[in-house]
Amino acid sequence: MASSVISPVCNSTPLKTPFTSTTKSSSLASTPKPSQLFLRGKRNHSFKVSCKVSNGDENKTVEANSVDRRNVLLGLGGLYGASNVVPLASATPIPAPTTSCSKTGATIKPGVPVPYSCCPPPLKIDPKDIPYYKFPTGSKLRIRPASHAVDEEYMAKYNLAITKMKELDVTDPDDPRGFTAQAKIHCAYCNGAYTVAGKELQIHFSWLFFPFHRWYLYFYERILGSLINDPTFGLPYWNWDHPKGMRLPHMFDQPNVYPDLYDPRRNQEHRGSVIMDLGHFGQDVKGTDLQMMSNNLTLMYRQMITNSPCPQLFFGKPYCTEVGPKPGQGAIENIPHTPVHIWVGSKPNENNCKNGEDMGNFYSAGKDPAFYSHHANVDRMWTIWKTLGGKRKDINKPDYLNTEFFFYDEKKNPYLVKVRDCLDNKKMGYDFQAMPTPWRNFKPLKKSKSKVNARSVQSATQTFPIAKIDKPITFSIKRETSGRTQQEKDAKEEMLTFLELNIDQRKHIRFDVFINADANSNWHELDRAEFAGSYTALPHVHSDPSKPHVAPVAKFQLAITELLEEIGLEDEDDIVVTLVPKTGGEFVAIKSAVITLEAC
Repeated sequence: MASSVISPVCNSTPLKTPFTSTTKSSSLASTPKPSQLFLRGKRNHSFKVSCKVSNGDENKTVEANSVDRRNVLLGLGGLYGASNVVPLASATPIPAPTTSCSKTGATIKPGVPVPYSCCPPPLKIDPKDIPYYKFPTGSKLRIRPASHAVDEEYMAKYNLAITKMKELDVTDPDDPRGFTAQAKIHCAYCNGAYTVAGKELQIHFSWLFFPFHRWYLYFYERILGSLINDPTFGLPYWNWDHPKGMRLPHMFDQPNVYPDLYDPRRNQEHRGSVIMDLGHFGQDVKGTDLQMMSNNLTLMYRQMITNSPCPQLFFGKPYCTEVGPKPGQGAIENIPHTPVHIWVGSKPNENNCKNGEDMGNFYSAGKDPAFYSHHANVDRMWTIWKTLGGKRKDINKPDYLNTEFFFYDEKKNPYLVKVRDCLDNKKMGYDFQAMPTPWRNFKPLKKSKSKVNARSVQSATQTFPIAKIDKPITFSIKRETSGRTQQEKDAKEEMLTFLELNIDQRKHIRFDVFINADANSNWHELDRAEFAGSYTALPHVHSDPSKPHVAPVAKFQLAITELLEEIGLEDEDDIVVTLVPKTGGEFVAIKSAVITLEAC
């Protein structure tokens, strides 16, 4: 029985087969502590582990000649929203939330609950008896193809797999392999349905972002393969990091041919051959296709290389039970991950979709098949990043490695999984079709003809604090030291640091940062060495409407060591910085700006 195209109307209940669950909403006050329930073995041994920011590699020598920095330099700058919580000396890793799902606890925004339960089907065994997952042996390596390179036969196969997954919603609403059930996994882990140690569980905005989504796609892919009796089936990855992939993949935009790969709740203006914007934050940038592609390649280089020289900046801040949710996201999660979600999701109030449905909101993102291809490429970025050299290695902290998630497999069996078991995608049984990564060597031109005189503008101490960014703001800022040796650069990263941001959490926010840029610059051209990066924020208010909408962010940092090399400012004592508002800058206040040297 083939499923029909989903109705684009968002103000009706789009999912008709909500999960049933025997678990009631509660904190974990009446249950054993997570560390007693879910840790290794019988999951009844409580222990403490470190939850520190560092990766433990501060004293190790950087691999010689692993990356030729000057030959691989580019032009944009990444972004990194830092934590407003100081990590504790010891902490407990996040346990699998097998007993804490609230059928009514998930919210879209304050006072607006998700219109269905996001909880998984009720367990048929005692949670204490859920086994740890073991990878099957002897299986052929699954290859995930690039979405723009697949043929019609593959598209038809993928559509058939999704069709069969949707049919399960009708034949058995409690089947955890169903399309609805799989979509709700993202909602449960991201919109407040789960609690851990009495706190909301959130797998975004921290170092859990990459491993959670890797495990999620692993089981999703195996379920699809089992439904079409093809154990070699691999999810397509949407390689938006390559110019040929910088459009909505063709397979997702043929409602009459592949109806189950199509989602009408997408931005209709971004269909067809429209070149996407990997920095999109709600407003379309007017520019030629060539300029958009150039901007995108610049963004990719800065996010993958310049602004992710070490695990903390790539993966995000530590998240353990004592720290709580949203400690701070890494570069790739912020850009391009989030902008792609927004670019695909509906425009505000389009088809009565008030919250960016489907892709533009955590609770509904899993209802768009494009979501899984998008995240397949995010997952691919993790694999590629570790090949770039230097300190680009997996986190080795026990509180990260021992974090657990809970999934059902292709045979409807529940399993616990650990982060430590998903660090190598090939050991998990899959790899990616090889495709060029032109962003690796995409070096932008220096547009400013000369060094901007730092004495011609106000200093940072004179400029800050600022109450809003409603126009470009230029200031000079003093460096801790200049003319650093390569050994000093390897030991410590130079960071442009903005302290004590206050943002309105209800707003889309983005402002760009340029270094040594002329006052008459075209601020929409990102493919330039002077572009240092962007600060972005999605609306992500607390589920409690009584809490204030304006919230503090401890700091926002950009790694600028390579950028200063590019534009010839390594020996300067002061540099000139410009903040350019793009979206919601009037809702941002910043206390101060400094340049620091930090072990990364």
